[in-house]
Formats: sequence, C-alpha cells, structure tokens
Amino acid sequence: MGFLGTRAGPFADMALVIQITGFIILCLGVMYAKRKDFLKHFALERVTVLLAVIAFLWMGSSLLIYFKALIFHLTAVSNLLTVFHVIIGILALLSGIFLAFDRLIKKTGNSMRTMFLLWSAALFLGIAVYMIYYVL
Repeated sequence: MGFLGTRAGPFADMALVIQITGFIILCLGVMYAKRKDFLKHFALERVTVLLAVIAFLWMGSSLLIYFKALIFHLTAVSNLLTVFHVIIGILALLSGIFLAFDRLIKKTGNSMRTMFLLWSAALFLGIAVYMIYYVL
C-alpha cells in the first residue's frame, strides 16, 4: 500500500505526485509565457521535463515488466488505456525535451500549445490508469 491510501505501491504514488506537480509547474510556466517573462518560463519548463523524466524512469520499469501481459490482453479497457497513456506520454515527454532544450522543434505558439495538449492528455490518461488499477 502506498502513501496515498490506495492499492498502489509507493513508486506509483510518487510517480503520480511528481507528474501532477510537474503539470502545475508547467501551468505556471505558461502563465509566465503569457506575461512575456520568458526566462522564468523556460526555467519552469525545464524543471517540468526533468520531473517527467524521473517519473518516466520509475514507471518505465513497471511497463517493461508487464509489457507482455499488456500486449496479450490488449482488448481489456484498462490495458488499452495504459497503451494510449504510454504512447501519448512518450510523445509529450519527447516533445517537451526537444522544446525545453532547444532541439529539433522550433519554439512557436503552435508547437508549445500542441505540447501542452499532449502533456495534459498524458496526465489525464495517467490519472485514469491509476484510478483503474489502484482505486476502483
């Protein structure tokens, strides 16, 4: 049992807390971008990406352990939701890394909005996966 009082272990709880914290920091970064304070914006976005990488490393081992079961039972709603979360999460993480560290993706309003939507979708799906596996 994790520290959030669910069936999740402490690693899953910590990953959830880190991702939600990262999303709050991402939203603060968006606020600074709207105010044209780009130095604070870039610093906060880099912190968000670092937190996401840490959470991904923690969750990645679980994904590798259960990957075979996920694929063999892909028609189960929980497994399908997990696969969507993984795909969108990896896209969000990679786009975040490329944007935050000035690689491959040009920083424009559209690319940053797309990344924010991917990040939001990955978080929403991650919370849904957490709820399905550990709460319901």
